[in-house]
Amino acid sequence: ISIGAAVVVVAGAGWWIYSQSKLRKEQNAAQALFMAKQSMQAGNLVLAQSDLSKLVSRYKGTSSGSEGAMILAQIDYDQAKYQEGITVLESAAESAPEPMEVQMRSLIGDGYLSMKNAASAAKEFEKAAELAGRDIERANQRARAARAYMTAGDTSKARQIWADLAADESIPSVAAEAKVRLGEMTARPAKAS
Repeated sequence: ISIGAAVVVVAGAGWWIYSQSKLRKEQNAAQALFMAKQSMQAGNLVLAQSDLSKLVSRYKGTSSGSEGAMILAQIDYDQAKYQEGITVLESAAESAPEPMEVQMRSLIGDGYLSMKNAASAAKEFEKAAELAGRDIERANQRARAARAYMTAGDTSKARQIWADLAADESIPSVAAEAKVRLGEMTARPAKAS
């Protein structure tokens, strides 16, 4: 009985130490993110990028680390450094909390669209849709994927997604757009007289 009690005490202590360590890591990451945002507000973009890079590497997997990665990627995008932003996001997305991974995948898709790589963008939007927790978010990401497939010239994939979205009336705005897009895809151009 005493061996069993000792095992329970050791396991409980280990869990408590782990949870306290995780809490401290989240708090430190939030403080580092706050400092980086202050640098941005002061107009010191170079310092902000440096702070964000440190935050992203040091606190990977935390909410603040993931938010820092998205801000850093957006700074890269604003400077037309799309591949650098995508690299930051892909690395951070591997360990990001699931709700934030949806946003990261969507941002990666935006980066690919900016690089004129619509097929890769569509795949990222589909990944975001798979991870989305709410129906409206899932439908919006699928609609973005369908638009990207249309841009990439993959009309069969786009048509399939639009048809699924048009059939689902639970989100009327997306269903309405899907019906319009399907109509556009099936309409024949008028003959010139």
